[in-house]
Amino acid sequence: MRRVGSFAAVLACAAASTASAQEMLNMPAATLPSPGVLIPRGQARAYRFEDSQWLLEQAVRLEYGIARDLSIAADLPLHQGFFDAPRPSDGDFGLGDLDLSLELRILREDLNAIDTVRASIFAGAELPTGTGGFGGGSVDPFAGAVVTAIIGRHGFDASARYTFVTGGGHDHPIFASDTADDFVNLDLGYAYRLYPAEFGEEREGAWYATLELNSTFTTGGEHAVLLSPGLLLEAPSYAVELGLQVPVTQDLVHAPELRIGFVLGLRLIF
Repeated sequence: MRRVGSFAAVLACAAASTASAQEMLNMPAATLPSPGVLIPRGQARAYRFEDSQWLLEQAVRLEYGIARDLSIAADLPLHQGFFDAPRPSDGDFGLGDLDLSLELRILREDLNAIDTVRASIFAGAELPTGTGGFGGGSVDPFAGAVVTAIIGRHGFDASARYTFVTGGGHDHPIFASDTADDFVNLDLGYAYRLYPAEFGEEREGAWYATLELNSTFTTGGEHAVLLSPGLLLEAPSYAVELGLQVPVTQDLVHAPELRIGFVLGLRLIF
């Protein structure tokens, strides 16, 4: 009986690790850190736009567990632009706008030691910390919701976020979300655990193939929809992310068209 209890405890730890690390590369998840736990996440991105224009981005996300179902997060990107004038060119650096948000988990249904269904709502604001032409110059509130499910070797995510743009937007938009119009982000994600087929008693690394559909729609009629395949290595104390973003459809007036995006990320898990 004691051995059964020990085995169940190990599986519960594996489930907690899976739920905290099995997150998509480009969208929110309804996974929150435990109270008092800080999870840092860094991502490097490279975007190639029309006419061989490039944007490099290094972003840091810090998420802290305030209570069992409540966390706070801050996201701050650093940009380097290789655009045609008047956008940042010749490798100009600049900070992006800081995202500050609170997330409240409203549903946690653990079906067994591995499978779980979770849902969260979140709200916050984009703060005008941008420099060098990479910021919008206004406080833009946002609110959204996300659902995450892990069923066997399969993971599912769906999220929606609406951002109220209170200012004039970026002087020279790079993405659809940089205009003066309100916008909504709609994201769908799927993950399949490639290895192992089943978790054992000991914690071990797991490999996941991920596929996302990431979309932005503005109230001014512009939109961008991206297909984002990825690979995730989830170890007991860290996760490594590698992915692409490929446009499916774009209708942009103020921003250049994206040709392809590359993503490399590292997340620490405590």
